[in-house]
Amino acid sequence: MKLQKKIVLTAILTATALILSYVEALISSGIVIPGIKLGLSNIPVVIALYIIGLPYATVIGIIKCFISLLIFGRLSSLLYSLLGIVCAIITMNILKKLKFVSLFSVNVGGSFTHIIGQLIAASIMLKSLDPWTLFPLLGALSIISGILTYIPEFYLMKFIIKNYTKEVDINAKNNKI
Repeated sequence: MKLQKKIVLTAILTATALILSYVEALISSGIVIPGIKLGLSNIPVVIALYIIGLPYATVIGIIKCFISLLIFGRLSSLLYSLLGIVCAIITMNILKKLKFVSLFSVNVGGSFTHIIGQLIAASIMLKSLDPWTLFPLLGALSIISGILTYIPEFYLMKFIIKNYTKEVDINAKNNKI
């Protein structure tokens, strides 16, 4: 894929991630457990990881964290977002490289480690290990979130690959969806 296409797709996926972040904020405003979101805004990050690569996925994830901070104005959430997305991207990239791991597993693994990153951030911010008491609940919810976000992610990725990226082989061993 040419550099111009990668840059345009990065911009589109970043904008999509920000829109989905806003939608998530609206949806999660009534949820009692702090930090619980479906993870819709991470769908463009996973799509970028598969279609245009790790550097672009990382850029989208980090830009999403900082612009969300500007939009929603919660400085305290920046550390949670950054550690969450960094843990998720590292995990997803490692899992993606394994030939026997599908997009489904990559997505669930990223969701699960995103929560781990957020719990690390909470422990740092509170200077306590108390947040880890929520790990069983948050871990289970993150797996459910990974499963639920996989569905639109799968179809969006197929659509993008079919219509905009002839260079990516969806059935290649390293791009198993």
